[in-house]
Amino acid sequence: MREDLAVTIIAIAIGCIALVIAAAVFALFPLVRQAQQLLSRLDRFLQSTEGDVRLTLGEIREAARNLNEISTGVLKNMDKVSNTADALEGLGETLRNTSDIIRTGLHPRLLSFGALLVGLRTGSWSLLRRLFLRTFVKRR
Repeated sequence: MREDLAVTIIAIAIGCIALVIAAAVFALFPLVRQAQQLLSRLDRFLQSTEGDVRLTLGEIREAARNLNEISTGVLKNMDKVSNTADALEGLGETLRNTSDIIRTGLHPRLLSFGALLVGLRTGSWSLLRRLFLRTFVKRR
């Protein structure tokens, strides 16, 4: 009887284990189904994102090409700007030299010429006044 009792206990234990496993499988079935749906949605999302990423990469490549063309044009124009700046620098140097020449060479002469003009003007007015005053005074 002890053997029958042991076999019965083992059979009950195996039955309980089978029942627990079956309950666990049935309890996990909705979770497995939700996981499957989640993975399916994730796969669809990744496929749609992959298309968007490909489009975005194409736009990025186009923007990089445009930027490259713009930078090439800017570099070409920088040569022109550099030449213009060099020409302006030369013009400035010429103006400085001309100013120095005027200041050192012509300035004293201009002052002398100006003084001569002022002297002539003053002398002529003085002479004219004397002449006119003498003739005017003599008539009276």
